[in-house]
Amino acid sequence: MAYIDDVLSNLGDQDAAQVIRAELARIRDRQQFGIFFERHLPEHTALPGTPVVAGARVMRRDRPGDEAIWQVTAVQGEIAYITESSSNETTLAVSVGDLMPVAVFGEPLYPGLQSVARVENGSPEGAWSAVINAENHHALETLRYTHREKIDCIYIDPPYNTGARDWRYNNDYVDGQDGYRHSKWLAFMERRLLLARDLLNPESSVLVVTIDAKEVHHLGCLLEQIFPTSVRQMVTIVMNPNGSPRASELLRVEEFAFFVFIGNAVPSRVADDLLGEQGRESEQPLSDVENSEKKVRWERLLRGGVNSNSSRVDVPTWFYPLYLDPKKRHVVGAGEPLKLDEDWRTVPAPPGITLLWPLKTDGREGIWRMRRESFLRKLEAGHVRVGQYNAKRDRWSVLYLPDRLANMIETGELILTGRDANGVVQVEYNGTPRIRTAKTVWNRVSHAAGKHGTELVKALTGRPFPFPKSLYAVVDALRIAVGDKPDAVVLDFFAGSGTTGHAVAKLNAEDGGRRRFILVTNNEVGPEQATALRAAGHVPGDPGWEEQGIAEHITWPRIRAAVTGRNPQNGPVPGTYLDGTSMADGFYENVEFFRLAYLDRDSVSLGLAFEAIAPLLWLKAGATGARIDHVDATGWTLPDHAKYGVLFDASRARPFVRSVQGRRDVRHVFIVSRSAAVFAQVAAELPSRVEAVHLWDDYLTSFEIGTVDVAEEEAA
Repeated sequence: MAYIDDVLSNLGDQDAAQVIRAELARIRDRQQFGIFFERHLPEHTALPGTPVVAGARVMRRDRPGDEAIWQVTAVQGEIAYITESSSNETTLAVSVGDLMPVAVFGEPLYPGLQSVARVENGSPEGAWSAVINAENHHALETLRYTHREKIDCIYIDPPYNTGARDWRYNNDYVDGQDGYRHSKWLAFMERRLLLARDLLNPESSVLVVTIDAKEVHHLGCLLEQIFPTSVRQMVTIVMNPNGSPRASELLRVEEFAFFVFIGNAVPSRVADDLLGEQGRESEQPLSDVENSEKKVRWERLLRGGVNSNSSRVDVPTWFYPLYLDPKKRHVVGAGEPLKLDEDWRTVPAPPGITLLWPLKTDGREGIWRMRRESFLRKLEAGHVRVGQYNAKRDRWSVLYLPDRLANMIETGELILTGRDANGVVQVEYNGTPRIRTAKTVWNRVSHAAGKHGTELVKALTGRPFPFPKSLYAVVDALRIAVGDKPDAVVLDFFAGSGTTGHAVAKLNAEDGGRRRFILVTNNEVGPEQATALRAAGHVPGDPGWEEQGIAEHITWPRIRAAVTGRNPQNGPVPGTYLDGTSMADGFYENVEFFRLAYLDRDSVSLGLAFEAIAPLLWLKAGATGARIDHVDATGWTLPDHAKYGVLFDASRARPFVRSVQGRRDVRHVFIVSRSAAVFAQVAAELPSRVEAVHLWDDYLTSFEIGTVDVAEEEAA
């Protein structure tokens, strides 16, 4: 900085120098610690299938490699008149068929979903998974409307940025000669991870991101910056035991997976620690208290550690008092969290109550391991008990039964032997516990990407796909992330060949779960394939090109084959899974395939785009049972097997509300009205269990995407 100050002092224009100094000071104040990188301009996105109209931004499909953005000034028949956005000087007449509409950041978009196909291999009244052909940034923005804070696990396998033209930034491949490729990758990932953070359940969820050595350290820093209060661990996975040869380097056999445990999420216990010799008990005891006897380990409520996610300053809402009745040795309640400027020493205790605060052994202000609402639910369930009293320090320990153990009561792995005088559950293992915590190095033959990734995709689709994950590596990751959540919703927005969806279905088949997956993948073709398609006379957007893209050529066929047990040629999928079950048996799952559509704002506001919006409402309501696809002529609809209803005509509110009141399974309703007062009046008459949403006003205000850069907002 001293050198820069000297340069500025000698600058002829001192007014300009002062502006530069102020800007540098702002940058220093904004972010003093963490990973630094250039936040490149947000990417623009091609919109195949979107009509070319006056005012649209377009690229020229007849000029491969030309990244210029043009503005359509007029359309006459099959001829469009365009001017280059950067100059606005030259106007050209171009065939409409040679133009591809693009979404340029800052221009509002209104998304919908177009249903392409569905596979109904489970209960028609059950839950549905979704596979979406979309640019994943737009899909994530859309999912913020349907799934904000509702996702239990995100598993992603993003581009590894190897320098081998394995991903694009602004429609251009990033290769090893690009001096900005690391910062482009970080900007690309930061935008998506910030959106993903909004989707994850803040009380308990898990993010898993796989990566290799090229970006592993950058990714670790980025995750620490975005999820500073969450527990983060890196796992090393042996995915190619033979090793990948590198010139003058050691053979690489591994890749990595970051696990980010959000809220009170912890790794689910598993039968295989994924490192020790499989099928044999480890020589180490399972735990100092979970041993060959039947004792169950309760966790300490006070979050330990000295890192940045365990102090009051970091998570002030998790600093609140517990109400202890010392005579009964029982916690009877909890107070509201204190504001940071409030002194806990001044808070009075109710009569006969001792206040317990999350204080560390050295007296520093810590936090509990969950928010107050979650604690009170556990307290009511009898899953909180008071431990030992330390007279020397005048401190009580408070313990709780983690979710992974509480769920074992339902599965029978834990036996509820009774409750104590305070209503606290008494549990023990049903026999010798054989579960354990997985380790941070995984060495399993089943994780080999060649046999259980590449060969498996070829068996399912008959088509090659580069570098798919081993199915069993993903199953093991999901078992750790959501093994104790049988109804979890799992999202993968770099879905590629669809391994994550396949893994969710496999895990459900193994443990009887009802988990659902949402897969998002684009429909790009590789650079060599693009050259071949152009030579054959195809251009992006036409059917011959699009049917060779990742979504339509690989992801959709792979998921369809995995669920039905039939390959694209309608023959049985050959082979068996490692547990001996036949791949031809398929899975008891329902899946629907969609394309993300871009709607006209006026059509939406006039209520003329309901069919495109209908799948989004269905997803928001849980994607269970029947979907309402059309405007009902009677003014409202509440199908027998749907979990939501739509009131199209507010004058029909009375019979609609009566029907909702009689349906205990209904959790969402959508009310179409131009009047906020009418909406509020109808919503007030609905049962408290029902979430009411105002259409179309809610859609236009909450669903507009493409205009806000979340990464820039965060940085500011």
